[in-house]
Amino acid sequence: MGRTVTLGNGKDINKDVELCYTINERISNYCVRALIENHIPFTKNLVSIPFFLRERFHGAKQMYVISTNYNLYSQARRTIDQLDPIYKRRLRLSNY
Repeated sequence: MGRTVTLGNGKDINKDVELCYTINERISNYCVRALIENHIPFTKNLVSIPFFLRERFHGAKQMYVISTNYNLYSQARRTIDQLDPIYKRRLRLSNY
């Protein structure tokens, strides 16, 4: 009782990094579909933007943040780089 069993390396658990963010829901859904097709695990979070920062984000009230595991970041980034330039232009990519 009270003992927790962790499978794999415990240091690699919960090492998510931000992959990209956007204020457009359609663009985030397109990005998510591309990650799913390439079997890359990710999380998509909806973050509300504070009132005093909305001018910086063109009046948007929320943004979509897509994160992935640190070990799979390069594979996910290659997937994002293969997106159509029209969609990729609307994403803000992180550099890790």
